[in-house]
Amino acid sequence: MVGEMNKSHRAKALSNQQKQPGHPLRQQRTQERRPNDHGGFDGSILGTNCRFKLANGETLQGLVSAVSKYWYLINVDGQIMIVNKAYVVSIMPVQNQNKKDDAGTLVGTSVSPYGEKKA
Repeated sequence: MVGEMNKSHRAKALSNQQKQPGHPLRQQRTQERRPNDHGGFDGSILGTNCRFKLANGETLQGLVSAVSKYWYLINVDGQIMIVNKAYVVSIMPVQNQNKKDDAGTLVGTSVSPYGEKKA
């Protein structure tokens, strides 16, 4: 008799779970999100010329070519630089005076991908 009671209780619980739809806000969020959207403001700076202030005080300016969850791909004077987002203190969009060249300029000293300063 106890076994039958457990089965009926489990059956009721399963049927209740199947009847209840998911939370409407949760369903809406999954529909609105794009596959590579990690939240934040990456879409607003993609394709624009920006000035990045880094954690060590250096500044670089360039065209943001691509973004990922942890990295920015920046075109600085025709040279591609990859910057970790955790290393960035601030980002400021900059107006281009020269419309022909979308690549940016290096404002501070250059840093190699291995963290060494270039002369």
